[in-house]
Amino acid sequence: MKPTMIHGLAAAAALLFCSQAQATAVVFGGLNDTTTLLYTSTLDGATLSATVKFTLTSWSATTATFATIVTNNSFGPGQNALLSFGIDVVTPALQGATAGSGWSASIDDNFPSFKKVDLCVWAGNNCSGGPIGDGLGEGMMSSFNLVLTAEAGGDFTQGITFTSPYSAKFQSVGTREVSVEFAGCVASQPGCGEGGGGGSGGGGGNVPEPDALALIAIAALAAGLSRRVLTRPLRRAS
Repeated sequence: MKPTMIHGLAAAAALLFCSQAQATAVVFGGLNDTTTLLYTSTLDGATLSATVKFTLTSWSATTATFATIVTNNSFGPGQNALLSFGIDVVTPALQGATAGSGWSASIDDNFPSFKKVDLCVWAGNNCSGGPIGDGLGEGMMSSFNLVLTAEAGGDFTQGITFTSPYSAKFQSVGTREVSVEFAGCVASQPGCGEGGGGGSGGGGGNVPEPDALALIAIAALAAGLSRRVLTRPLRRAS
């Protein structure tokens, strides 16, 4: 059984542009529902490529367990190790999260280029990274159970939703051995992985959801123009 994918469109600054930003959500509605996140990018001669596969194996109102498989198929100069990945919004809201096999999980954590994320899974010191040797290296795979606990009043059996951006952090990337963060996509989504699933990499971290940020800027500009029009004094005809 496959999870349901939801595409939510958010429009802004309609007075100036008919532009929309798209957020992607995956709903796990039953046991054995599965989805795979794909992370692809390039930087300084390195090709970054990783997948995270979630399969819902058990749930109750307050606890859900996902069999999780993480693979790092990156190659090129640098060590290109995957240190952490995150889910921007998890519904129902989380009270706690745990992982295993060298991975840890945290909630409401700081993922530097993405600010706060509801869920972060990391192999270093924390969500922001750590020693390169703690990360998942090139050609490696790791599997573990990710256990989520819902806040009081939440009920996982009504469905569990993961909403983008789906963040990832790689360290010691490319010829400069820099750190980079970027957003991935749902592997089954049309266009995912074409020309880079999360966009091209940049030294130190990419800005997530550029379309959404552009809309915010457009909305601010529209508001400013409207304010100027409303406050501009009327000219009297001579």
